[in-house]
Amino acid sequence: MPAVIVRSATPADIPALMRMKTALLALEHSLHVATAGEADWRRDGFGPNAEFTALIAEIGGATAGMALYSRRGFPGWKGCAFFLHDLYVDEAFRGRGCARALMAQLAAEAKAKDAAFIELTVDAGNTARKFYERVGFAHVRHCMSYVAAQPALHKLAAEAAPALEDA
Repeated sequence: MPAVIVRSATPADIPALMRMKTALLALEHSLHVATAGEADWRRDGFGPNAEFTALIAEIGGATAGMALYSRRGFPGWKGCAFFLHDLYVDEAFRGRGCARALMAQLAAEAKAKDAAFIELTVDAGNTARKFYERVGFAHVRHCMSYVAAQPALHKLAAEAAPALEDA
């Protein structure tokens, strides 16, 4: 059985990343949020001000999975944290160590950047929770995730005072 190879994604991987992201969103019944096109992926993942980083898992030269993550800072803390946005392995490659290899590489990159931790959010009903626990993640019981998504985001933003222009 061919080994799992994990590498940094390149712009040439954008179609595969988009395909896997769409498959993940379909599993989460969230296809309606998939609004980014290839140009958005190129800018946000590979441009000069990239907002996320992508890892690709390959088996026998075939793209098998991905991990999408970003670094974030915490005022007053030494170092940073990594936030795992998405971990996905194509169904044909599941059970072959891709997810674990992607997580190991992510951990190695976090360690190299002196990150304090890797954080992720997972739906309460997602069976991947067991995998995350097996690789060392712990549920932080006193923390809860909140989001202000559209239209609440727009409603709240409308309350902001107009920005003062430079004189």
